[in-house]
Amino acid sequence: MNTKSFVGKLNQITKALFSMTPAQREKVHQSIQALDAEISTDELIQPLFDVSSQCPHCHSRHLKKWGKSGAIQRYRCKDCQKTFNNKTNTPLAKLHKCHLWEEYARCMVLKLTLREAADICGINLKTAFLWRHRFLMAQAGKNQDKLSGIIEVDEFFLARSEKGSKTLAHQKKPRKRGGNLDKRTKEGQVTVLLSIDRSNHMINAILSADTRAEIAAHLTENITENSVLCSDGSWSYVEIAKQKNCDHKRLINNQVRVIDKVYHIQTVNGAIAHFKGWVNGKMKGVATKYLSNYLAWFKESHAKLDKQQILVAAYG
Repeated sequence: MNTKSFVGKLNQITKALFSMTPAQREKVHQSIQALDAEISTDELIQPLFDVSSQCPHCHSRHLKKWGKSGAIQRYRCKDCQKTFNNKTNTPLAKLHKCHLWEEYARCMVLKLTLREAADICGINLKTAFLWRHRFLMAQAGKNQDKLSGIIEVDEFFLARSEKGSKTLAHQKKPRKRGGNLDKRTKEGQVTVLLSIDRSNHMINAILSADTRAEIAAHLTENITENSVLCSDGSWSYVEIAKQKNCDHKRLINNQVRVIDKVYHIQTVNGAIAHFKGWVNGKMKGVATKYLSNYLAWFKESHAKLDKQQILVAAYG
């Protein structure tokens, strides 16, 4: 088929699609998806194992195939003599019903609640909870993105939560439906650092203290030199900007919101509002011990990972 004929047929198809109802277009979309070859979870994971295949117990590379368990290939280490498969000692180890993982990853793309995901996948609520945190474990606390160009940064605070715990570690009276926190002293709160550049690269970190040293430890290595750093009036970022030779734009609260019609921190503040609305609204609050997992999930959502990319990230 020559180019002119192909373009003509493509225009006809496009016109036909525009004339369809939303339900008809969805049917066409489903038919196209059905044409794509389905890749099993093991087929997705096996190439990742093959790239750096080694014994998960002693890290030896002297391996040999050792039969199969169902359709999953097993291996035996020639040095320590232990057997394993491609998921041993990974976050996905010993999880069952792997044929449902891709559907569960799709629920994570949609950021569904545990009950919604459990209903869709036909699994127990406890299983849905276990899968959620296993899928996020490998990426929790990782900040591999490099920020460049115009970089926005800010901190925000969340109430420390022991949701789900039968005993309170801090031996304090539990708050009723959130309670009231003193925002001036930051007592009972967790500090989170969030930074985004205009190319949508993101880093986030839970700070042990809202100090200049803590901020620098989590931010400095991820900033490219000669960038433009946009922050609020905090002095913590002044030294970081000097160290990385960055042009520093300070947006002072209630005084300056935008500099030169370009430099602002509205993008990062919008992301913070989105995250807080999501975890405190739809998720009904999250336990502080799992907060790094939800930050990893938020980062994956911000990067628009699809269900297969989420499984690859979960494998670690």
